[in-house]
Amino acid sequence: MAVVEMTKRNFFVPGFHYTETIADGTTGDDVRIPPIGQEGGRITCTLIAGANTGKFQFTTSSDAAVTAGTATWQDWAETTNTGTVSDALSAPVTGIRGVSTSGEIKIEIVM
Repeated sequence: MAVVEMTKRNFFVPGFHYTETIADGTTGDDVRIPPIGQEGGRITCTLIAGANTGKFQFTTSSDAAVTAGTATWQDWAETTNTGTVSDALSAPVTGIRGVSTSGEIKIEIVM
């Protein structure tokens, strides 16, 4: 597990994007959420799991805690899901990560 930055999208489509494939039973990288600016504050997370299951976790710990790997993580309100699901939040968070609870999953985060 590493701390990663989201990829900045081009000026035609402002914002940020991150995609990761997470192995069975593991926690994905800690994704630092960039400061909310002109891109707005809506963060959309999509879990693509097929017949497998996974969930998202978020943190409101400081950027320094996310970078140091000491952030406190909480389960997203959608909890554990099977298949493909999306959810969004507008509340400020400093980090998001995916967790596989059964089988390989893919996550996408867009802001």
